Amino acid sequence: MKNYEKYISKSAIEKIHEKSLYILENIGVQVEHDKACALLKQHGAQVEGHLVRLSAEMVDAALALAKPTFDLYSSTLDKPLTVGGGSSLVGPASSNIYINDDGYIRKMDDHDVIRQFKLSDTSPVTDFNSINFTVDHTHMSDDQLKYGNMVTALKYSHKPACTARPNMFNVPEEQIYSEYKRGIDLFKAFEGIEGNEKIVHVGLMNTLTPLALHGGQIDMAYAICEAGQAIWLAPCGMPLMTAPASIAGMMAMTNAEVLMGYVLCKLINPDCAFIYGNTSGSTDMRAVQLTIGTPETALVCYVTAGLADYYHLPFRTGGGLSDAKDCDIQAGMESMMMIEASVDCGADFIHHGCGTIGAFNVISFEKFLMDEEAYTMARRMQHGVNCEDKLFLMKDIEKTGPRGTFLSGRTPKTYRQEFFMSKYMNKEDPNQWQNAGSKSVRSVLKEAVEARIAAYTAPDISGDRLKIIEAYLPDSYKESI
Repeated sequence: MKNYEKYISKSAIEKIHEKSLYILENIGVQVEHDKACALLKQHGAQVEGHLVRLSAEMVDAALALAKPTFDLYSSTLDKPLTVGGGSSLVGPASSNIYINDDGYIRKMDDHDVIRQFKLSDTSPVTDFNSINFTVDHTHMSDDQLKYGNMVTALKYSHKPACTARPNMFNVPEEQIYSEYKRGIDLFKAFEGIEGNEKIVHVGLMNTLTPLALHGGQIDMAYAICEAGQAIWLAPCGMPLMTAPASIAGMMAMTNAEVLMGYVLCKLINPDCAFIYGNTSGSTDMRAVQLTIGTPETALVCYVTAGLADYYHLPFRTGGGLSDAKDCDIQAGMESMMMIEASVDCGADFIHHGCGTIGAFNVISFEKFLMDEEAYTMARRMQHGVNCEDKLFLMKDIEKTGPRGTFLSGRTPKTYRQEFFMSKYMNKEDPNQWQNAGSKSVRSVLKEAVEARIAAYTAPDISGDRLKIIEAYLPDSYKESI
């Protein structure tokens, strides 16, 4: 039995798929891109203006091309990462525009952006790194504005910067394809990749829920797929706002959106690597706000796992998600629930993995470290109890006997492997803790954040590779960050 079957049966997954096919055949999806509509029509879709309807046969033909895994290459790696098969690759919080700065929420500045990047780069939990778009664009050339963040991530990351991408904000829609393609070519050149034989970039595409694909997103998808790179597609439905008022209805509808995008990507390039995604959550109708730290968001993880399993695709869902506005009790409750669900459902790609609060909008550096602990605990739970004969330690039991003690000498390797040891949480005797100044976990985390960021050092990059990106680096980041 797969882990997702604890919450949804395979027959229910099939039912969601059937309802999605009904939506695709009878209601359709608005595909806001003339070239994409023509391509879909050429292969049998019914197209009226930009409304596209797909037959079950078209969907089945595309699903026959599904890739359950693919290899992700990077000059930072000795060997490629496999995406899929329960790879559980974690990335940091991303695209947040606010930061909780010691209890006060304010807009990010470029100093915050770099500190967030360094925190992720030094993380023992994140497998790939990304950098938010900078805020101050004064004294930047057009190329620096479009590609500066991407090449800054490439130059300064010790981890794959696979999700780093060109900045397409404020680029006219008719130029998005060509400018994004330039970015991929630059990415490949830096990584020493020729042609389309290796994947170094994972592009992201979001649906426009309900039941639409935006033209600018499709332009980026064309560039990504034609370049032989990987793409993930993820909707974020808000029940009773942009999605029906039930989990089943929301998942059937958003799944139809993803299937439309998947079919399009496979028509652009039948060999493209595709990550199935869904980050739909709940809606707090009192505040009319997206909420992502809810049990329903966790259930979306399991349904996404079931659908990806049904389609034989790697999938992205979950993360260290919370609606809290501070690194507080709410953040801990919600994030632990979401991280356990993300790990337990077997998500292959976990975006917004650490530090997210405020329904994607806010970063807490202290929570970033707290989330790292949560992943370590959740993964320890997944490993379960090892009952190999050698781990019963019968000789130790015989030697110690009744009323003895097992404490002797250095801590054995077996203990260190079997038991979780927290870096930040308080496990002291209450009186010892109080006599030492009653230090809160938050204050411990705050000190650890500063120590981590201070410990960052830039990687060594060869001169030839630096020449490829030098003209695109923002002036303030050419020498250091």
